[in-house]
Amino acid sequence: MDDFGETQSQQHANTYIAGEDNSRLKQVARDFGLTKTDARIPQPNIRSLPQSLKLFWSDDTLERSRMHSVGALGDNEHIDDHGDVHMTLTVRKRRRRDGRAEQNQPDYGGNLSNLFQGPDSSTSLKSLVEVEETIDVVEGGSMTAAIFGIIKGTIGPAVLFLPKGFQMAGYAFAIPTMILATTAYIYSANRLLQCWKVERERADKIDEIRALLMESPKRYGATEESRPAEGSTMLTYPELARRAFGRGAIFVQLGIALMQFGVCLTYLIFVPQNLYEAFRMLLGWDVNKTVFLIAMLLIEVPLSWIRDIRRLTPFNVLATMLTAYGLFSCLVLAFWEIAKDPESSYFDRLAALPATNSDTWILFIGTAFFAFEGGITLIVPLQGAVFREEDKQRFPSVNQTVTSRIVAFYMFFAITCWAAFGTSIRTALTASLPPGPYATSVQLAYSVAVIFTFPLQAFPAMEVVFHHSTSGASKTDPSERTKLNAQASLVVCMLGIVAYLAIDYLGNVVSLLGSLVGIPIALIFPPMMHNIIGRDLSKSTKLLNTFVAGLGFVVMGITSYITIIQWDKGA
Repeated sequence: MDDFGETQSQQHANTYIAGEDNSRLKQVARDFGLTKTDARIPQPNIRSLPQSLKLFWSDDTLERSRMHSVGALGDNEHIDDHGDVHMTLTVRKRRRRDGRAEQNQPDYGGNLSNLFQGPDSSTSLKSLVEVEETIDVVEGGSMTAAIFGIIKGTIGPAVLFLPKGFQMAGYAFAIPTMILATTAYIYSANRLLQCWKVERERADKIDEIRALLMESPKRYGATEESRPAEGSTMLTYPELARRAFGRGAIFVQLGIALMQFGVCLTYLIFVPQNLYEAFRMLLGWDVNKTVFLIAMLLIEVPLSWIRDIRRLTPFNVLATMLTAYGLFSCLVLAFWEIAKDPESSYFDRLAALPATNSDTWILFIGTAFFAFEGGITLIVPLQGAVFREEDKQRFPSVNQTVTSRIVAFYMFFAITCWAAFGTSIRTALTASLPPGPYATSVQLAYSVAVIFTFPLQAFPAMEVVFHHSTSGASKTDPSERTKLNAQASLVVCMLGIVAYLAIDYLGNVVSLLGSLVGIPIALIFPPMMHNIIGRDLSKSTKLLNTFVAGLGFVVMGITSYITIIQWDKGA
């Protein structure tokens, strides 16, 4: 029996001829009533485990999620009446030269065993030709792609500001603060995802009701041709805020824009400091930081004109590689610095660190929230980027696990680098590395990575600005594109002016942005939205949401005020 099964399998494998069996199997499917022509097709973005590492470098989930976070679409994307994002793809398929797809095929005669009869291989390949065909697919990917999107969207240059933050706060305050900030961030992210789920289910139910009312007796109760009540609108953080707050959603949009612009502002301060140290060490040149700032602006201005940032995926791949190299190298240099003193081990260095710093400890609260770099705006589009329903259900818990592990690495990284470089540590960690070619390579690598990351971070904020400043004309119109490019250039130059004024106050800028902008979008707005959008919420849930939002208001006010009055101490 086993021999028979093996022989039959081999025979079936031998009868397969590329380009022919596809049409044969379609014919058999029609004979057995297995066709389903209206099925939605997921984007072929699901890869096997051995390809996961390749996915980390090449997948464009992060770029698409940044665009979708503010409702922006790519050139080949559109939203259907159900709110799903579709992508138009061009694929190559094999067709017969004479256009006859079903001629000269085996006659099955209702016998399933005849399925294993191969076509005449002597003429099949000669009669085939490759043609291009445009197909429409529903965007969606694997959980692996979403996880890598979380990692790449969260880990950025902000981690380099944490060692100085730990030194300013002391580990006894810094570690609990990071844990509490992470807990609050995850809590708010889950509330935001619950809002997304409620609105999604609401649209689906309306969709089913409308389908039942359609005059289609053959497909009674089906949902393939349904339309949601909200129209063709993508569910994003700003869109959920609009449904919760109405016109008050402008504050959410403003917060998102300010946070992303704030991250870009730190980039404009960070890169000149890095290049200043690198040129001084590598060439012995003492170049003014303003020169590097102007050079960076000349690069970022044209990059800000790109409206479909998926085109920047190769640059983001390079930035990801350089960031990984920089993080690994900083840890290597930190342990190398510790190893120079044989009388003091790693744990001895940790034990010698001060537990608290009474003068500047409160400044670390803003730094802790800034460490997430506004990543909460990516949560909803990353949730939507997962295609399989079971993965959609698992995404909140996966996001919680991945974020927790990222923060655990952050704390290990911060306290290790602080223990290695001591009180001389600076806000930009790369400026504190021991002089040498290796440290210079890290500074240059991080500078290039940040330069390429800038347009990705700026895009959501730019879209918010364009939404409120343009007339609504098509962005493909030449005059409209010129207007948008001029606005983008002006915004980047204004950020450059602010960076010039604050170029020696990077620590203050980070703390103030985290307090004044990071806390509201990550701690205040999501619980308030959940109280309004959420269904059948218990009294305790509403009270907890109110408490978290109220606590966020208090912390935002206190930390922002103290950061401003202690501006010189945080420099």
